[in-house]
Amino acid sequence: MEIAIIVFVVLILIGVKAYVDQRNYKKRLRTRLLREWGRPSEDEYGIEKLQTVAEYFRAHENDQSIDDITWNDLDMDTVYQQMNHTKSAMGQEYLYALLRNPQVDAESLKERERLLSFFMKNEKARFDLQQEFAAIGKGGNFSVYGYLDRVGMLQKENGISSVIQMLAFVGGVISCFFVPDIMIMPTAVVAAINMVTYYKRKAQMETFYRLFAFIVKMVRFSEAVASLDIPETEVYFQRLKEEAGRFRHFCRGSWLVVGGGNMEGNITDILMDYVRLLTHVDIIKFQSMAREVLRLRDDLNVMYETVGYLDSMLAAASYREMMGEWCEPQLTRAKDRQFYLEADELYHPLLTDPVKNTIHTHRNVLLTGSNASGKSTFIKTVAINAILAQTIHTVLADSYRANFFRIYSSMALRDDIMSSESYYMVEIRSLKRIVDQSKCQGEPVLCFIDEVLRGTNTVERIAASTEILELLAAQNAFCFAATHDIELTELLKKQYDNYHFEEQVEEDDVIFDYRLREGKAMTRNAIKLLHMIGYDPKIVERAQERVEYFVEHGSWQMQ
Repeated sequence: MEIAIIVFVVLILIGVKAYVDQRNYKKRLRTRLLREWGRPSEDEYGIEKLQTVAEYFRAHENDQSIDDITWNDLDMDTVYQQMNHTKSAMGQEYLYALLRNPQVDAESLKERERLLSFFMKNEKARFDLQQEFAAIGKGGNFSVYGYLDRVGMLQKENGISSVIQMLAFVGGVISCFFVPDIMIMPTAVVAAINMVTYYKRKAQMETFYRLFAFIVKMVRFSEAVASLDIPETEVYFQRLKEEAGRFRHFCRGSWLVVGGGNMEGNITDILMDYVRLLTHVDIIKFQSMAREVLRLRDDLNVMYETVGYLDSMLAAASYREMMGEWCEPQLTRAKDRQFYLEADELYHPLLTDPVKNTIHTHRNVLLTGSNASGKSTFIKTVAINAILAQTIHTVLADSYRANFFRIYSSMALRDDIMSSESYYMVEIRSLKRIVDQSKCQGEPVLCFIDEVLRGTNTVERIAASTEILELLAAQNAFCFAATHDIELTELLKKQYDNYHFEEQVEEDDVIFDYRLREGKAMTRNAIKLLHMIGYDPKIVERAQERVEYFVEHGSWQMQ
């Protein structure tokens, strides 16, 4: 009696501790989620992690997607990490793909705006959702989509041989009670055969055991999310509920598979491992689960995408809160190749103290200005915000009106040592892909080109740049190009509006205000910068004399 009381008290204490621990966990989680909302993400991803996060995108890349050159030109990995306020592995992978697949469908963006606005206003709803997403977590250094995609490697088997072996062993054990002298030896042989074949078959299947465990976890998680009372997301919850319901047979008895192999567990676990070993019951269940998950592969993807979409919308809403100053874009389809982009007080998301600029243009744009005056930063600012407009329906500006675009750039190029290609070859290939895209039907190309053909000599650069930029202006493209070649401002004035950045030159300093101005640049600072960092005064003086002589006589050969 005393022992029973002690056991009862111990069980009560264990239950109380589990309850208290769960309450404390929820309190800590709530505090963390509330603290992290609208704050910079603390996640830092290396190259390997980013590659795994990108696996879902790679499987869904299309003609509208942001290609690798543009993505890298704009440092979009950093923008993604700044925005990655997701709480689940599915969310972080879906958000990455979402940023790389700009929408040209107004209804899709309208739905995203509805969710973003709701999450920003309703703290309880977003907390309830984030709490569930945080429960599944972001996992290790692997792609959940890639993990789930391994379902395709499964082979459909009927499991007859395992069933026969189980029946033979169970029948032998039962027979031993009636005719032990005859059946003990055959039953022992069957047991030995079962053990040998068990390890062989399990070795072939073991790689999928963790996968099945994750799928079960994902189904349970989807059921938990679908049970939340949030009317504004009911359509998504209903979808999750329906998809999770299709996995009811898959999950029933799944503990036979996903609970095995723990030889350091309690006595029940150890006994069950021997039952599995002798009866193949987990292999039989595994084969049943394999057949089921192969049949429901598309449903698995629907669950993944639904959870990922909701989590990415929460992340985008948090990003809006973090950035503070933003607007909803007004996007329309271009008609008769009449393009426009109008942005007021536009700024770059990665700069600590960004200078805002305004541009209203219905023509292509040619930017000139001195070194470090702000040309490259400005065109990157426009490009990044054009992507954000068509993905998270958010622009970092006071207002933004533009067409739907396909977005391409050619900026931060470098020599390709592995293929022995020079900078110039890499550059003309990069430009060629934009020219090719500009000849395609559909949404116009919004292209950004920094220092056109900088990899070749001045004479050929100006000639080729003129022809390329004229061709883009004549095609299905809206072009923003930055250049040091002031000659282009005259050669292209019929197709391009001129804008520039300038600086204030003082005795030992060059001061930039990074303000966009109409017209072409009238100042230079390259030689002044030589003086500022300590070049021999004679070099600086002679260089300046050569410039003045060339401007006056049109020749570099000084008399």
